[in-house]
Amino acid sequence: MPHIDRLNPYLRGPVTIRAPRMALLAYDSEPLLAEGEGEFEIVSEREFRYRMTGQPVDLRHSLSALNRQRNEPYEARHRFRLVMTDADGTEWSGGWTVPKVDTDGDQWVLTGASDSLSTRVEGPATGESGAESRFLIPRNHSASIIFRRFVRSDAEAGGACAVRTINVLGIPVRFAFDSETNVLSISAAHAAALPAHAAENWFGEPLRILFGQLAFPRLVERRFPNGRSMLWVRESPAWTSDSTWTALWSGDDRLTNDADFFDLYAGLLTLVAREGGWESHTITTFYEEVIQSAQGSRWVMSLTLASSIEGVARRLVPEGTLRTDADQAAIDSLVAHIEQWEGASRLRDAAKAAVKRADAVSVQRALYTLADERVGTRPQVASWIKIRNGVMHGKLVSPYSSEEDDQIIINLAGLLRALTREAARRALI
Repeated sequence: MPHIDRLNPYLRGPVTIRAPRMALLAYDSEPLLAEGEGEFEIVSEREFRYRMTGQPVDLRHSLSALNRQRNEPYEARHRFRLVMTDADGTEWSGGWTVPKVDTDGDQWVLTGASDSLSTRVEGPATGESGAESRFLIPRNHSASIIFRRFVRSDAEAGGACAVRTINVLGIPVRFAFDSETNVLSISAAHAAALPAHAAENWFGEPLRILFGQLAFPRLVERRFPNGRSMLWVRESPAWTSDSTWTALWSGDDRLTNDADFFDLYAGLLTLVAREGGWESHTITTFYEEVIQSAQGSRWVMSLTLASSIEGVARRLVPEGTLRTDADQAAIDSLVAHIEQWEGASRLRDAAKAAVKRADAVSVQRALYTLADERVGTRPQVASWIKIRNGVMHGKLVSPYSSEEDDQIIINLAGLLRALTREAARRALI
């Protein structure tokens, strides 16, 4: 049984873990803030809370540490770490927290929210390492149908699990879908191009883009060659129908075209891995903002879409790219001529700056060029220009739906999809 299966009881809330020993840690070299007993509650897929009853180990230090955090709330190092041991002897970490402390009575009562739950397990050495992330897929979302159809069963090979393997950067990435629990698993062996400590987070980035949802892993396992594994239960934001229209994966064949779906996933994961870091990739971040803007006003949606389009376009046509008919010699000659003008320096400098930019490809020109290459359409670019030259400079968008205004938002969403598809396609070249 994979170690990550041990976390199945915590897949959904509410679940309560009773801890005969619970403690809050300050800095590594300092005494505990407090220790005692308590409960850790997985309230839902989006909320973890705890309650501890105990005593400060060193009263003076504990009060000082609490004041330190209160006086500098933006200093992350001043937060506290929750650790506990459950009734079965399993040691858990409850992540970072800032507790609410009630010092009335004989014992302190510390309560608060936590951002994750993790533990470490040991097993026989395998010589292999890797990562697995498991995602909660809502049954009422089309993604549930997609994975039931696209992640086909390998029953003919003697297995009972629906699985599919794709190649990303020369590394097999395995998809498994449990139709009973509606849980999607994505896993891969550790490789230099797909390191386990990063891949556990990267696996979810293409899902956020493809489905227009804040899809983050609920359960995570990071395996080490010596048989040890780190396990996490993490917050899993709810999927919402409000942002469905932001999804990259859309169209009449979205429930049947599995080859295109996995090509897109592979391209997006390749893009993420090649520029990977601890934070979401830039394009993923654009989609995260667009997804969240879907619950805002039409003005907010328009601003976010237009800005995201500009950001993705600049990845395809970087700032400083010159036109194909650029003539640097002519520009240098004209700049030299302007420098001889004896008028106001502010006008001379403005003219020089304009001439120097004349052969640079603007975002507008880049979008039209891409549209001529069938990456987006000219009407979509025209909608972007209307928003870019109006809304992004203080002009409001009507809060009411109309055929014209709805079409502008539809065009913006379509243009963002086209640019993102092109970025994913180029990543595989």
